Amino acid sequence: MTPADHDAAADAEALGRLREAHVAAVNRGDLNGWIGLFAEDGVQMPPQSRANVGRPAIKEWSRGFLSSFRVEFALFVDEVQVTGDWAFERGAYRIIRAPKGGGMPHQDVGKYITIYQRQAGGAWAIARSIWNTDQPPPIAMR
Repeated sequence: MTPADHDAAADAEALGRLREAHVAAVNRGDLNGWIGLFAEDGVQMPPQSRANVGRPAIKEWSRGFLSSFRVEFALFVDEVQVTGDWAFERGAYRIIRAPKGGGMPHQDVGKYITIYQRQAGGAWAIARSIWNTDQPPPIAMR
């Protein structure tokens, strides 16, 4: 194994742990655990919402989301590419959101891209996160 192979394997393993921590934090409703995975200048781009730039904005949006729903969340990775201190991941997601105030759970499936950046000290963080649904838009009633 060459040093480059070792680094690639270590990076893939570190990104896998980060992804698992992301999914676990969302499923636990752990706001600080979720937000702590983002770079300080990270950008979160949820569907049908403005971009959240920086941890404070990401925390504000995520707090509202987690306070409204109990979540069952999963990621299905299709591709991971690492180039130096940047990496991207492409895949699909499934999420079931159960309103905490009562009501029927809602399932959504869609696709995502996450861009990671190696931070000072070598740890990876989420630099950009975007996802959107595969569900068709609701049809207006006549």
